[in-house]
Amino acid sequence: MTQAGKTLIELRGVAKTYQGVEVLHAVDLSLRDGEFMTVVGPSGSGKTTVLRLIGGLIHPSKGAILLDGADISAMPINRRPFNTVFQDYALFPHMTVAANVGYGLRVRGEPRATIRARVDETLRLVALEAFAERYPSQLSGGQQQRVALARAIICTPRLVLLDEPLGALDAELRRQMQRFLKRLQKEIRTTFLFVTHDQEEAVTMADRICVMNHGRIEQVGTPEEVYYRPASEYVARFFGDNNLIDVTVGGSAAGARALASAFGTFACAVAGRGALADAADGQPGKLLVRPEAITLGEAAAVYPNRARVRVEEVSFVGPVSQIRVRPLGAPDQPIMVKVASRSGGLPVAEGGETEIGFSERECHVVTA
Repeated sequence: MTQAGKTLIELRGVAKTYQGVEVLHAVDLSLRDGEFMTVVGPSGSGKTTVLRLIGGLIHPSKGAILLDGADISAMPINRRPFNTVFQDYALFPHMTVAANVGYGLRVRGEPRATIRARVDETLRLVALEAFAERYPSQLSGGQQQRVALARAIICTPRLVLLDEPLGALDAELRRQMQRFLKRLQKEIRTTFLFVTHDQEEAVTMADRICVMNHGRIEQVGTPEEVYYRPASEYVARFFGDNNLIDVTVGGSAAGARALASAFGTFACAVAGRGALADAADGQPGKLLVRPEAITLGEAAAVYPNRARVRVEEVSFVGPVSQIRVRPLGAPDQPIMVKVASRSGGLPVAEGGETEIGFSERECHVVTA
């Protein structure tokens, strides 16, 4: 993971209003020098608005945007040391790859020899040196994307803004470009702000993730923090197939809190989970248990958190099998379990009963 340095960009109470409607609600966000941050959320969450505000394409209605501690809220786009890569690439169709990549240097009036050397160096970085004299129409989608990236980084910007740049690519090419982008960012050590609606993409690429919802920031944290310790029910539902069980917080014992549910009392470790440590007795909440953290059958007996269930559905999904169960004590609260598939089949069958179990360290609680 990139060892990010001092704060490069800071948003302080930044809001944006369109025709009297506030679409971004006084957000605070800092972006560290040298990190890869992903802003993720569904359509309308405000993620692209954040990118456009930082890039200078629009200006805030309230608040301030700081670069190295100096307010740049009103700074024109052409004076900001940033470059943006859009989903449609925006390449000049009448220019060769080399001409597209070197365009920014030509606008700056750099000498031809300098431009040629920088273009050659940048094309090597994106593995396109053999395509310098081709035109965009002669390239694949992934190659066009790398040309757009090369054009964005050749002028050595302080920050590269990427607005869902992989959205037009097929699934396999997207995965290849995700790995390529992360390697490139590490190599050039430039700060990247990447906007996406894809949760897997965010987790795969980012040093830190900013999760947005309805113009507000729900959580900022490392992929591990967001995935295993979501700050809200929204984040838990957004990232994967979290099981969410209605519970009431009870007393503490041996570093764990008791959680009463409709089908049993569970224990959840308090260490590293501040919200649970501070919760009052009797407070309602949601117990989050990831499907892969749940054990089935006889092996569940070793765990303190157990429940008797009926197997409703077993689905083979390649290396993983998804098993939907319903607790006997609360059949209206189905639970998803994911286990490694076996060539000889699984020791559970649809319609049968079994036991599930999970560790007090493999769960998390979100309180209201």
